[in-house]
Amino acid sequence: MATLPILDWNDSLLRDLQHAPKGKRAHIYAAIMMIDPFACWEDIAESLKNAGITGVINFPPASMIERSVTGEPVDTGQELELRRMEWFASLGFKTLFAVAKDCGITSAERRLGSHLQGIVYLPEETLALSISDEMELVRLGQHGSSIPKLTLLGGTALRRPVRKR
Repeated sequence: MATLPILDWNDSLLRDLQHAPKGKRAHIYAAIMMIDPFACWEDIAESLKNAGITGVINFPPASMIERSVTGEPVDTGQELELRRMEWFASLGFKTLFAVAKDCGITSAERRLGSHLQGIVYLPEETLALSISDEMELVRLGQHGSSIPKLTLLGGTALRRPVRKR
């Protein structure tokens, strides 16, 4: 049995973009639920371009929200996310790719190539962070690649060094 979401994130994005001031926003990435089965992707891309937004990120990552009947994460959504991100890249959008597990990093680097501006690592523990005005993305390091790796740090969280992998 499937369930429908309580909140349609992509529809909320489209509604907010209708009221966004016009102008180029070079360093803003739209957080898009890439596994949305009801989204009209052409409408989303057009709305982003009209609002001057030049980047997209798959958020939340499918591996964080897709679960099997036993509660284990499944990876089918990541393939769909990558295909959608490739499509946005083909339209000229910059991409950030959010991953909840290390295994998604290599696939994103290989598939998105020069369109990939960075990897945002969001392990499940990130969900425990309180949303605040002081949240920031912090660099994890390059890990053998020229693509920046980032993670979310809450303003009230302890600033502890992130383990190098």
